[in-house]
Amino acid sequence: MNYTSRHEIHTSNEFVLASIKRRFFNFIIDWTVLVLIYFMIILVFSLFGMNLSKIDVKGIFEVDLDISNASHSFVTVMKVFFGLLPAIYFTVSFYFFHGRSVGKYFCRLRVVSLYHKRIGLWHCFERSLGYFASGLEFGFGYIQAIWNPNRMSLHDKIGETIVVKLPKKLKREIKPVKKALPVTKEPDKTEPAHS
Repeated sequence: MNYTSRHEIHTSNEFVLASIKRRFFNFIIDWTVLVLIYFMIILVFSLFGMNLSKIDVKGIFEVDLDISNASHSFVTVMKVFFGLLPAIYFTVSFYFFHGRSVGKYFCRLRVVSLYHKRIGLWHCFERSLGYFASGLEFGFGYIQAIWNPNRMSLHDKIGETIVVKLPKKLKREIKPVKKALPVTKEPDKTEPAHS
């Protein structure tokens, strides 16, 4: 087979790689947001008289749910939805917010594709599913970022992406306003001049 080599589009030093500490804080924030989304769904169910007594998400296809007052088919659909919710969250946020999730926004990070100008929907989905692969074997896929020269975890390698730190926004310089000269009133032509 003939393979064509792919060249990275980011060859200059235009980016600074995200530190492990920032990526960890980003991870905590994003998973907190996901837990809040799960709680909001439970709240919506309770408003419709359905009681979720057990939610146990072990993986994409390993979800245990106990929902009272719901049909078996509805419970099956919700198991699939709850299993894919993290992948849906990360795919949608990375694609529509240009490589940023809620955690990445607060930590000033962005996911950048190695081979494309903009991260595509498929790359977002691959990377999102890669989070599950990174969590396998006691999180070894996440730990790989420590010794990788490009700080790439397993999900970064799957999605062909890197995580970069965004610069602080430059503060606008406030230019001092020149002191206005006092306004002098011109003599009114209708008033007689005093001599």
